[in-house]
Amino acid sequence: MYCHINAGGLRGLESYAALVEVDVSRGLPCFEMVGLLAGEVKEARERIRVALKNAGADVPAGKITVNISPAGIHKGGTAYDLPVAVGILTALGRIPQERLEGVWIAGELGLNAKVKPVRGALPMVMAAEAAGMRECILPFANLEEGLWAGRIPVMGVETLSEALSYLELDEAGRQRQRRRAKEALQAAGKEAAESGEEPDFGMVQGMREAKYAAAAAAAGFHNLLFTGPPGAGKTMLARCIPSILPPLTKEEQREVSAIYSVAGMLEQGRLMTKRPFVSPHHTATPHALAGSGSVPRPGMVTLAHRGVLFLDEMAEFKRSALDILRQPMEEGRIFLAKSAGTFLYPASFLLVAATNPCPCGYYPDRNRCRCTVREVHRYLSRISGPLLDRIDLSGFVSPAGFSSLMEGRDGRGDGWDSAFLRDMVQEARQRQSFRYAGTDIGQNGRLGPGETLRYCRLGMKEQEFLERLLRLQGCSARACHRILRVARTLADLEGKEEIGCGHLSQAFCYRPKQGILDFDAGGTDEGRRTD
Repeated sequence: MYCHINAGGLRGLESYAALVEVDVSRGLPCFEMVGLLAGEVKEARERIRVALKNAGADVPAGKITVNISPAGIHKGGTAYDLPVAVGILTALGRIPQERLEGVWIAGELGLNAKVKPVRGALPMVMAAEAAGMRECILPFANLEEGLWAGRIPVMGVETLSEALSYLELDEAGRQRQRRRAKEALQAAGKEAAESGEEPDFGMVQGMREAKYAAAAAAAGFHNLLFTGPPGAGKTMLARCIPSILPPLTKEEQREVSAIYSVAGMLEQGRLMTKRPFVSPHHTATPHALAGSGSVPRPGMVTLAHRGVLFLDEMAEFKRSALDILRQPMEEGRIFLAKSAGTFLYPASFLLVAATNPCPCGYYPDRNRCRCTVREVHRYLSRISGPLLDRIDLSGFVSPAGFSSLMEGRDGRGDGWDSAFLRDMVQEARQRQSFRYAGTDIGQNGRLGPGETLRYCRLGMKEQEFLERLLRLQGCSARACHRILRVARTLADLEGKEEIGCGHLSQAFCYRPKQGILDFDAGGTDEGRRTD
């Protein structure tokens, strides 16, 4: 007997509709699966056979043929286990075919007939809704994703037997079961508060210049680079930045959660409500940053979408890995050409980086630094000029003095905590929202060349001042536009509509200089201590 089941798979960050066709007939006992399948899909035969046995289903010896269409798409993952098992029982007459019309099924089976979670449940339900399905059956662990994804009913099951019992019910019975599953989800403690103290700028004493640079980066979505000796607080400053970023909107939550769902990184099926903070190790390869595989999984730049990509010890990264960031930093997306096709992934992230100024970390303090000038330049040359040109803000972080550290002994800190800076950032963002209403710009850091000239107008005095600054440094056209965008953000932080010479001067000082460092204690090896 023949039957078909609606299912779906993942291709990149999107889900596609698939049809699982099952035919059970007389003949030599065998179990064949076709349809351009990956190894994990073909291995499902043994999982399904044992799961059916342990679920108490009597499968007579015969020829079982399963085809998953469309046959032209390479299919991977484990989401086909449950629909294939249900299809076999339907073909044997256990479930009427009409009960499966308009039902999208996805889930992985264990040998004990338990239904395990799958990757990409969120985009699957969105695809099912777009395909006109009337309901979805998912693993219970993916139920929260499914409920949030769309408007069609979603049922979460924990075992194969539970899925079969649900399909045997009429519509009224199904509604009762979905309601009970939703109540069980709420009782499972999904809303439990996350433990652990979040980094707060109040923990960082002093360093107001660095904090203000972080606020400017958060307000205008400008890329930021901290340079300084070990232990100065660069990493702590970077980890505090998510605490001053505006919360994710509902649409952004849906977008980011879909990415993490495909990557299999949604913790216990809970949706992403906070902006991502992704911090790859400096040994990360270009493939880890961009995304790898014939059908690439999301790389670090995509996982940081709508959030922060923090590169600690930036100069220790391979130059080939850092140069991967050029396109997404400029365009907010990354284009990957693989053997399975071409894929366009979102990658609109705020780059925050930290690096030591030399291999030992103490340049330009020649009382502590033992590096030669050649070693310093070789170390910093791993960060290419075109990449530096895409960084808007740069600052040197000096270690806080003893008096600054003692400012927080009473628990009040220096007043520049995350709440204070968050209010400052929020006010600047509101000015930008009003200015760019009706456009897709959003923040100053996302202005294009033509839009920069339109929204960052200067008076004659300011134009002459900027011209002198550019001649002094020999900046590129991209650097000129970035100085204007940063100056626009600095004016927004001060609540001013007009860009002044002070804003331009400050934005120019924030620009990374040639070789990152424009400070030198002696400039040659003779400047070091010789005792």
